[in-house]
Amino acid sequence: MNYVMSDIHGEQDRYARILQEIQFSPDDTLYIIGDVIDRFPFGVDILRDIMARPNIQLILGNHELMCLKTFGEHNEAKAKQLWMNNGGEPTYNDLISLPSGERNAVLSYLSELPNHLDIRVNRRKFHLVNGFPAKTVEERVWHRPSYTDRNPFWDKRTVIIGHTPVFCLTGNASVDIFRCLRGEMGSDEFFRIEHAKGFIDIDCGCGNFMNARRLACLRLEDMAEFYA
Repeated sequence: MNYVMSDIHGEQDRYARILQEIQFSPDDTLYIIGDVIDRFPFGVDILRDIMARPNIQLILGNHELMCLKTFGEHNEAKAKQLWMNNGGEPTYNDLISLPSGERNAVLSYLSELPNHLDIRVNRRKFHLVNGFPAKTVEERVWHRPSYTDRNPFWDKRTVIIGHTPVFCLTGNASVDIFRCLRGEMGSDEFFRIEHAKGFIDIDCGCGNFMNARRLACLRLEDMAEFYA
């Protein structure tokens, strides 16, 4: 079976629970569309687990890109500050505490990640990307769509994104952000995979500091949804 997940943000317990729930095996494939690291403490541990599994494919997210720019050979001005402002401190501290060889192995792995991926499951085509389909890497990992944005592909391949929590999709009439922030909406009512007209958003708030947040996983053969 083929699965898609995104935005784990260091929540190792939820990641482990999803793998257990889907009974993830060497015969399955898991695509993670970015943002494994930052905010919560165990992003590097999750990264190293992913690196050890040949049947998990990680796609570059904006958080992995900020990490690369901070540790990069040509460190961009203010790259580290941007990263810290976006929850990068736990990942940064874990990486600098690693022996240089292990740290370089993680950074080398991140530097080789694709920033989008087109796959086919059975007869259905999928385009996997962290932010939204675009011409540049920065746009692919940073862009946040509106609920009404259209599928940009002529062949109507199914676009699956993370990065933008479902409660942040502007133009979605079902969203009541104030009730959500007050904790008046439960996970099942609000933090669920969003099937918009032009894309599917699977970022259900994992890594955000809301009690109702969830990590979501989508099985591509039948579009079954799993949550932790």
